[in-house]
Amino acid sequence: MNQLKNNKESERNPLARTMTIICIVFALIMAICKGSIDFWIYESDMMNRYQSYTRDVLNYVVREIDGDDLYNCMVTRTKSEKYHELQKLTNDLKETHKLEFLYIIQPISENPPDNMMDVLAAYTQAGKDAGTDGLTDLGNFTGDLYPPEVAREYLARMDKNPEVTFFMNSSDFGNMYTAIRPIFNSKGEPIAVICADVLTEEINEGRSKYIKMSIFVTVLAGAFLILAMAYWLKSRVADPIKRIRNSAKSFAERCHDAKNIDVIDFEDPNITTNDEIEDLAIALSSMCADMKAYTEELLQADREKNDLKAKVVKMDSLAYKDALTGAGNKAAYEKFMAKIEWDIISDEAEFTILMADLNYLKRVNDNFGHDKGNEYLMKMYEMLCEFFPYGKIFRIGGDEFVIIVTNDKCKHVELSVKKLKHKMKKILKNTELEPWERVSAAIGISHYEDWKHMTANDVFLEADKNMYADKKAMRAGRE
Repeated sequence: MNQLKNNKESERNPLARTMTIICIVFALIMAICKGSIDFWIYESDMMNRYQSYTRDVLNYVVREIDGDDLYNCMVTRTKSEKYHELQKLTNDLKETHKLEFLYIIQPISENPPDNMMDVLAAYTQAGKDAGTDGLTDLGNFTGDLYPPEVAREYLARMDKNPEVTFFMNSSDFGNMYTAIRPIFNSKGEPIAVICADVLTEEINEGRSKYIKMSIFVTVLAGAFLILAMAYWLKSRVADPIKRIRNSAKSFAERCHDAKNIDVIDFEDPNITTNDEIEDLAIALSSMCADMKAYTEELLQADREKNDLKAKVVKMDSLAYKDALTGAGNKAAYEKFMAKIEWDIISDEAEFTILMADLNYLKRVNDNFGHDKGNEYLMKMYEMLCEFFPYGKIFRIGGDEFVIIVTNDKCKHVELSVKKLKHKMKKILKNTELEPWERVSAAIGISHYEDWKHMTANDVFLEADKNMYADKKAMRAGRE
């Protein structure tokens, strides 16, 4: 009896420990997840707000700058009236927007010393009182303050893109998060860059305080949750489940390796919790009576499902494949183009369209019959598969194929086209081949560019246009 009692105790304790461990792990995971989510939300919100107001500040200042006047000041090292007005404006903005630095510089070269020329730097009243407003001035050079990796960031923005961009940098001024955009003269040429900096230490300090407080509150709440859940789980879950487990164990022992479904029987664990666990016990008790019927129905349903699945797969294959070549048909092409359109809308599109139009197909059909014309088409499709195994190939017309290449595979297209054309030239020169074996096609290529193409069809039309140009160059017009 004592041995039996000890066995029962050993069965009871592991479940309680497991549930306690689960509660602790759950609380820790919740704390980590909440902390991570809070970290991401806080950082995203903080950086978005910083980017938003620094972008507004820089764009506002640039609108107030006379680029030609400022450039003249830079050349002559003489401050004009507009320069002084700009100095006052930037001083006010730095005072009100809590920017560590607000300045205009002219990137000169990548390597120090003197790889940057100071044009203008904003100062707060506190900075003026401390006498730091004279540290940078129009025409001063920066010596060794900007290392090459930082200077490259400034030099890169001497472009014609008016957008504000952001980067992290480390220099003698400290670890900064910098907003930057170019300043243009009346001819649209970049003359300097305007920048706004904030110390990353300030960002990290605020983020750290927020995350620590969030984790502390979560852990404290998790501790209370563990205590409450441990008591509730034991009385309302652990003990009832243990009785269900014993019934299930007895059921398994009776039915193990049973060949006759009639031996399936389940002992009622007599659960009276008035909740889902009691419903589970009732469901398990009634399951035995329905087992044979359910099993047979499930087996029959599974057979029907597999038959239906095979039919659906076959129908789908027929619906989207060209019957002659096995390439994707016009319906498959339109379906894939719809996906490309969505990628364009989502700003995730990277693709190339190739248009291949067979030469002399009508001549082969007329002179040798449609069977040979079909061989001619199959030969072309096989060559396309050989040179574009990484692309989607569609037959959209009688003698027209379209190949769509996506993502980083686009970089292989030009070389594959070159190899394909070389092989076709070699085939055309081989007089030992039959006419329907000497495949020839005009090729047109178009790479998607977001600044040039509004839709995927624009890329297709450009590829089609380039194909006609290639056909004209080959002196093999459509027949």
